Amino acid sequence: MPKILTAAVLAALTALMPVTVWAQSTETPPSETTATPVAEPVAVPAAAVVPNGTPIVVEIIELVSTRSATVGDMFPLKLAEPVLLNGAVAIPEGTPGKGQVVDTGKPGMGGKPGKLVLAARYLEFEGRQIPIRALKLGLGARDNAGASAATTIAVGVLGLAVTGGHMEALPGTRASAKLAADFTPAIPPASQ
Repeated sequence: MPKILTAAVLAALTALMPVTVWAQSTETPPSETTATPVAEPVAVPAAAVVPNGTPIVVEIIELVSTRSATVGDMFPLKLAEPVLLNGAVAIPEGTPGKGQVVDTGKPGMGGKPGKLVLAARYLEFEGRQIPIRALKLGLGARDNAGASAATTIAVGVLGLAVTGGHMEALPGTRASAKLAADFTPAIPPASQ
């Protein structure tokens, strides 16, 4: 019985072989000098959208400091990491953008540190401004309030002349932010 089953299977496979041959292309194979075709990247559907609130990482490009910044000043930033959509790059790393100085204050008497409040405004990509928000940047300045109080107790009024430090966002400082609106790429990104 096993010999009959084996013969039947071989006969069935032999009958299918010509079908496989007939399904092949009749084109001649490429010569060794012809380039091998590269598969086209699979694109995300055109209706794909990077949603509002998508977290991003930006990088400050130029120094922003309480020494020179005034309210309303715009400063350059860039996208520090690509924004991905379904595993494909929707907004590439290095995309330029702008931030804005929202509030600033010089270091004060009594050791009070300077104040610098920054906001992320937009990225510039595909000829459009993509609004961004919720900039979170860890800055610090020297708080000399304790030294001022100790000096005031020991020396008197001269302790009030002790000032705090300036606030500075140095070039290369990274911060988190979010997209402030949905973004639909003009050209759907290719999957990687």
